[in-house]
Amino acid sequence: MVKILDCTIRDGGYANEWTFSDECFVQTFIAAQKSGIDYFEAGYRNKNGKTKYNCILDKDIEPLVERKNTDIKLFVMVNDLEYDPSLFPMAERSLVDGVRVACHVSELELGIHISEELYDKGYEVFLNIMNIPQISREHFDILAKWGRKCILTSVCFADSYGVLFPKDIPEYYNKFKDLGFENISLHTHNNLQMAFANTLAAIDCGAYCVDGTVYGMGRGGGNLPLELIIGYLKKHSPEFYIDLIEKYYLPIYKKHDWGYSVPALISALKDVHPNKTHDNEMSFVEMWHTIGR
Repeated sequence: MVKILDCTIRDGGYANEWTFSDECFVQTFIAAQKSGIDYFEAGYRNKNGKTKYNCILDKDIEPLVERKNTDIKLFVMVNDLEYDPSLFPMAERSLVDGVRVACHVSELELGIHISEELYDKGYEVFLNIMNIPQISREHFDILAKWGRKCILTSVCFADSYGVLFPKDIPEYYNKFKDLGFENISLHTHNNLQMAFANTLAAIDCGAYCVDGTVYGMGRGGGNLPLELIIGYLKKHSPEFYIDLIEKYYLPIYKKHDWGYSVPALISALKDVHPNKTHDNEMSFVEMWHTIGR
């Protein structure tokens, strides 16, 4: 059975600048436990993070999380350019089980180096390769020559701008498989409303893990709604997430908003970062003609 990762606090934080209340964090973690989620991403651990959940440390997690009698694994994500080794003690002294290392394809060698360093400290490691449509033969060659790829719990390819369609998923999945990666995961965005369909395509390929956020929370088009994939897989009841939405996430949604929008659509069709169309004063037509390719 495919594993599920809850990245609400981490990726969903782009919508509200990681200003979650501690109560919201705790209840999201509890819902993940009760819903049978395999991995819970507690936030970013970036050296220049300006809020708790953009640079969450063990001392921040300790008063919030009860780890007894649960199989859920606690992860953080670090952007490779924001990595500070001093923020990651040896895993045996950390509350965190693992780290997702995020890197653009142009930063693959740095991402690989950080992955090795964190593995040697005892962490489970996912290498999260962002904006996968930009990957080239040269980048695949770097991965092919990497002699320690077996250290990864998973390699995860990310549709960062939400541009992929279900027909594209097997192509990337099989390329990573051909390179010798055993566990291949997918991270989707929903700019074209394809996150669910793309996730199902990855599951059909044999994906190790897929991820999402509560109510699809995220910048612009948002992410795959967790309650949707949990309900589809019938792995566990999504009722705990549904309760969570009403109590915590609908108020956040009313304040910050995310999901389908024309700017999110344009950013995906033009294959540009959502910041290029977010809060833009141009008309939609001007946006279409002047932004991106």
